[in-house]
Amino acid sequence: MAEAIRLKSRATKVYDYRCADISEFVVGFTVDEEQYQKDLTRVLKRYGNKAEAETVASGDTATVACISDFPRFNKAGIPVIVGKGVFDAALEAALIGMRKGETKIVDKDGQTVTMTVERIVHTELPALSDETVASFGMEGIQTVKDLRRSLIGRQVEGFILEDENADMASAYVWQEVANHSVVERDPEEYAHILKAAEKKIEGFKEEQTAGMDHDALVNLFVAELDLAAIGQGMMEAEGTYYSTDDYAAYIDRLVEAYPDRTRAGVEAEHTVLDYAIEHYANFLAGAIDRTVAEKYKAILTKEC
Repeated sequence: MAEAIRLKSRATKVYDYRCADISEFVVGFTVDEEQYQKDLTRVLKRYGNKAEAETVASGDTATVACISDFPRFNKAGIPVIVGKGVFDAALEAALIGMRKGETKIVDKDGQTVTMTVERIVHTELPALSDETVASFGMEGIQTVKDLRRSLIGRQVEGFILEDENADMASAYVWQEVANHSVVERDPEEYAHILKAAEKKIEGFKEEQTAGMDHDALVNLFVAELDLAAIGQGMMEAEGTYYSTDDYAAYIDRLVEAYPDRTRAGVEAEHTVLDYAIEHYANFLAGAIDRTVAEKYKAILTKEC
């Protein structure tokens, strides 16, 4: 069984990162109503009633037989969701208004495609009501408002990935945890992080440290040790930990990425302690990022 890798530094008081107020960072999001309507239609179509139709309309699924010199458009039984543009935007547009059994010849890149509509399936969208939404059986969604909040939540998720304020919010929470927690630092680990900090600071370019004095830079690295101790405590509470096997696999990846370096050299530069500090701190960072994302969604979808 792999041996657990544990820091000697211990958190004696931990600030609850879930209590941090990030509302000042949550700005700049606007609901894309057009995208919301598309997403809503997609959901309603999933639960709509499908029936045979006589005339092709946008959104219908038409089964088409094609004859042409294009291999892709020279077969029968092709299912086409009209208007999606997956089959071919121009040919799909030509299908609209055609009747079942009708044949049409369409120009395509200087050649012709003969299309015959074999079958048309139309989806009748259900009426949008709380009762209808509840009947869908979607987890956590019982009303029209719930459904709107869920769909807009997906827009928020994309917004968060691109929004610098979300990163700033995570950094703010991280700093709050560091400022309001108490960690008993192991002297050897503290000496190690100070030495590592000096080495890394020496390699920084001037523009990377603009506006920060030396002590402030060192404190950033010391804070990582403190946060790693907190992250380790969180993992221990969950009954998990990083192990010597995890570290060995980590070194394997680095050796593979840098084939010109020896394993011993890689291990000397990335010690077990370095690994523990980085990965336990990252565990806490991941928890903070997830909480920030959830808070963003809750705030931005509150009035939706």
